[in-house]
Amino acid sequence: IPEAQHVLGDKPSFEDVARIADHYMEDFAEGKWNKISVAYMRFETNARQIPEVIQLLPLAPEANQQEETTGSAANYEFSPSAGEILDDLLPRSVKTALFQMFNDSVVSENIMRMIAMKAATENANDLGKDLRRDYNRARQAQITTELTEIISGAAALE
Repeated sequence: IPEAQHVLGDKPSFEDVARIADHYMEDFAEGKWNKISVAYMRFETNARQIPEVIQLLPLAPEANQQEETTGSAANYEFSPSAGEILDDLLPRSVKTALFQMFNDSVVSENIMRMIAMKAATENANDLGKDLRRDYNRARQAQITTELTEIISGAAALE
């Protein structure tokens, strides 16, 4: 899919993500796709990010939602109509879900960068300590050799 890659940077705006969502919702409504799924990194904690694939369209009810069948059925009057409300809420739901996925991915990427940079800094500090110790040992050996030569030269002159 040529449109599969979008570059939004470190701070995706809701408007940019909404344009992407609009494009895919149009394609879905026109029948170009029968299902749209998004693969992303879901952020849980600094130490845990989980790769996930979520079906974006068609909207599916969440697994933990159960339809209540107890009680009496009540008729409600919607103003605007229930259809108009759904026509507004469903696209917002898709855009918001996609925006959350983008943000989770950005946070996960930044956390991994921070962890990598911390490890690189610690490795560089360790390397610096090792090099400083090696330099000091070589310098000490050179000074010892020079002192030995001076003492030997002075002893030879006596």
